[in-house]
Amino acid sequence: MKKSSYIFSVIAILSVFLLSTDTYAKTCFNGDDYSSALNDYGGFYNAPSYPNAHAFAALKPDGSIVAWGDPDYGGSGAPTDKGYVKIYPNEDAFAALKSDGSIASWCRYSSGAPTDNGYVKIYATRHSFAAIKPDGSITAWGYYDYSTHAGYTEVYSTGGGWWPDGSFAALKPDGSITTWGEYNPGTPTDNGYTKIYSTAHAFAAIKPDGSITSWGISDEGGSGAPTYSVYTKIYSNEDTFAALKTDGSITAWGGGDYWGSHSVSGAPGVFDSGYTKIYSTARAFAALKPDGSITAWGDSDYGGSGAPTDAGYTKIYSTSDAFAALKPDGSITSWGKQYSGDSGISAPSDSGYTKIYSNDHAFAALKPDGSITVWGKYDSGAIGAPTDAGYTEIYSTSNAFTAIKADGSITVWGDSNDGGTGAPSGTGYMGVKHVKC
Repeated sequence: MKKSSYIFSVIAILSVFLLSTDTYAKTCFNGDDYSSALNDYGGFYNAPSYPNAHAFAALKPDGSIVAWGDPDYGGSGAPTDKGYVKIYPNEDAFAALKSDGSIASWCRYSSGAPTDNGYVKIYATRHSFAAIKPDGSITAWGYYDYSTHAGYTEVYSTGGGWWPDGSFAALKPDGSITTWGEYNPGTPTDNGYTKIYSTAHAFAAIKPDGSITSWGISDEGGSGAPTYSVYTKIYSNEDTFAALKTDGSITAWGGGDYWGSHSVSGAPGVFDSGYTKIYSTARAFAALKPDGSITAWGDSDYGGSGAPTDAGYTKIYSTSDAFAALKPDGSITSWGKQYSGDSGISAPSDSGYTKIYSNDHAFAALKPDGSITVWGKYDSGAIGAPTDAGYTEIYSTSNAFTAIKADGSITVWGDSNDGGTGAPSGTGYMGVKHVKC
């Protein structure tokens, strides 16, 4: 039986790189916590780096690395030399980049890392890495493929199944594409593409005229892409693509996996236009209009039904199986798997919240005074949140949260196996900001 790579409850994910203003150097953040992967990149599979499963890694000012967590997932074995400037994770391992572009990689499936230097960026599938140089040459290593490629400008990846691994797709300056890895039938042979998107087992590429080509596993978005143009952006979830037109109408395709078709059913028709952005859970989508009204479709257990019928919402957030929408007054409406009653807590009924964060099955909302309210599944962080105020940022693993105050002190809660305990004491820590590298 094929297992979905979007079943977050079986994965514990890298939370955040926590950096001390006294001890650790600032580095770049790749969207490696659940909240960023789900909410900042158009869906989990479009995050630029697949998150680590059970370990942390942080840089010091001298470029040395401190790693902790499960030793089988990178919590031990970090390089003992210095000079590293950035760390990239996948589910099983870490890869660290030096200022001269040399790479160290450690833990499972980390063998085969390049021994030369000059690399500027690293990408990840679930179990593999790919590093690129300024001249567009690529070296890949890890579980599935040890290979080199040349002349590319950007690399993208699928999530892959639970086993073995995902695939990489690399784009050349002329817009031609090369794919390698797990399973890549139908890679386009023409050129002119400008960006690539992914589900767990398929890719979709768009051209400047808005035309789309998709490939990979057929019923997970690899076929069925629209044959006409004028699309502006593509969004994805586990096995479905949803493309937005210039008029704000939506076309969805894919939506079939072991559980059957779900994420296409109920998508807005061609006569329902004006949407500006699409959000996703594992098996559902929610689209927002300028008036703040919302349409949701897909698996009803994952937020495909139950969306609010009023308007005025400004942003939508998601876990793997629920949505939460925020209004200008800071009130929240949440739908999907809510885990209320014996299994969890319902969304707050008060207002004044400014931002929502998420993990696999829980939300955490922040007020201007830095107080936090949580809801969702009990053992995913819906209980145990701090009762004081002054927090400025929240990060997440699959089932735990980390909140940071302005003085750099840290409070964690949630599943102890996923970082809900064991945070460093004292002050002076800072969360790694969302900066583009």
